[in-house]
Amino acid sequence: MIITAHGGALGTGRNTQAYFDNIDKYQADAIEVDIYKKNDLLYLSHLPSFFYKKKLTLRYAFELVKQNGMLINCDLKMGGIIKDVIALAKEVGIQDQLIFTGAVNIDDSEYIDCGQVWFNSVGIEYVKENVKAIKEKIDSYNNPHFAGLNVNYRKIDLDFVAECKKYDLKLSVFRIDGGDALTTYGKIIDGNITTNQPVIVRQYVEG
Repeated sequence: MIITAHGGALGTGRNTQAYFDNIDKYQADAIEVDIYKKNDLLYLSHLPSFFYKKKLTLRYAFELVKQNGMLINCDLKMGGIIKDVIALAKEVGIQDQLIFTGAVNIDDSEYIDCGQVWFNSVGIEYVKENVKAIKEKIDSYNNPHFAGLNVNYRKIDLDFVAECKKYDLKLSVFRIDGGDALTTYGKIIDGNITTNQPVIVRQYVEG
């Protein structure tokens, strides 16, 4: 199971220099960045920015994880950029460290030849009754980089998780920061947990 330090973990702020400066404190397997593209620049921001040239770049984040060996969750905030993100990752040499969430279209399969993809949407509602159909749709693409679903823990329940396990449909769940969410799902999620409190989550999961 992967533990991802949500953008802004430990109060550092999303996509900020402070977030990257504190990576060693997270005890996480992966960091998360939000990605937009303007002209030819892939930049880090949770919202589109008029001052995008002043933002940290995706290249900066990629160079950082190349040094420390962590995974990097690329939360795509706009469609149509996954080819550019993959091309940059290959240029830097970290294509095997990629995780994709956000605006990833399942029909982008032909371009996805590295990393792991956790879908926020596959065009089928994420409810227990649809799990078999979701699994069959994902498997129909025969893409080994399709890992499973990326879901908000508030929009699922234990029955949904059990049905996913029944059909071997793996889950990435966000954001579990502690409390009832952690005790309910912390030890049964078999894919990824994204959290603002990665140290607490790791202690619970490994305890």
